[in-house]
Amino acid sequence: MSHSAPQPPILSIRDLHVSIHGRTDARPILKGLSVDIPRGSTVALLGESGSGKTLAAYAVLNVLPRVARLDSGQILFNGADLRTMPPAGLNRVRGNRIGMVYQEPSTSLNPLLRVGDQISETLTTHKGLSHRNAREQVISLMELVGIPDARRRYSQLPHQFSGGVKQRLVIAMALACHPELLLADEPTSALDSTVQAQILDLLSRLITDLRMSVFLISHDLGVIAALADRVAVLLDGMVVEDGAVRDVLEEPAHPYTRALLSGKPRPSGTAVEESLPASSPGCPFLRNCPHRLPVCSRAMPDPFIPKEGRMVRCFLFGEPPGDAHE
Repeated sequence: MSHSAPQPPILSIRDLHVSIHGRTDARPILKGLSVDIPRGSTVALLGESGSGKTLAAYAVLNVLPRVARLDSGQILFNGADLRTMPPAGLNRVRGNRIGMVYQEPSTSLNPLLRVGDQISETLTTHKGLSHRNAREQVISLMELVGIPDARRRYSQLPHQFSGGVKQRLVIAMALACHPELLLADEPTSALDSTVQAQILDLLSRLITDLRMSVFLISHDLGVIAALADRVAVLLDGMVVEDGAVRDVLEEPAHPYTRALLSGKPRPSGTAVEESLPASSPGCPFLRNCPHRLPVCSRAMPDPFIPKEGRMVRCFLFGEPPGDAHE
């Protein structure tokens, strides 16, 4: 009896390095980030504010801010490397095959243009629809994401909508071309708790109904628990733990993940970069880790696979080097 080979992930980020460049120096932010998004799954990248997780989403679409530079790595979308794709090809992917929901809905909408026209532009650009046909599809999309009286509201300007409805509009814009992959960067962080719950419910329903693949960027454990199938924990620019959401949230392995779940990742809000000198080869969580070993100041361990579908980078697991306890 033959078994079909497993499908490759729709998105595979491999050993991604991104740095921020000042006038005289460069500071590495992502330091070998690797994460896979299986087809039909939602994978979350969990990290604290300022950890660089948003840069990972921006790097996928090559929309990094001017001060950021993608130094090395692969970003494979359906097997094609987006890093080396010609600009014309990348433009056909952005907003069409990959949709993006940005963190702040107000920055995604032009304040001077009717909201319906902004969404329909995606359809006329990528799908070649007439303005009339695009308008009808946009009205259907607005209804799909729960905006009442969509035909009338099509012609309104962004300032006439609440924050929660603006986020629904941004979601509609991201879904307009029925993308194969949705990037969602902190999709509820700008909303109050009541509206956040409504948007989470909407996203959960859309992910299920449309069978979308989603790369979710978030610092919020509640959002990740509600939406994601898998979670990758980002520490100092690299993934230190990866697994099914239930496994990681119920039985966190890495001491940093345990600290995140307890709400006490670092005392006094100390930045990750301050935990060790920038040139240190050791674990960035060293100073705050209750389980540290002498070797932790000298090296980062290789990924260890305790069981299928789970990964952790910590000398508490696997086979530590011979001098680990010296």
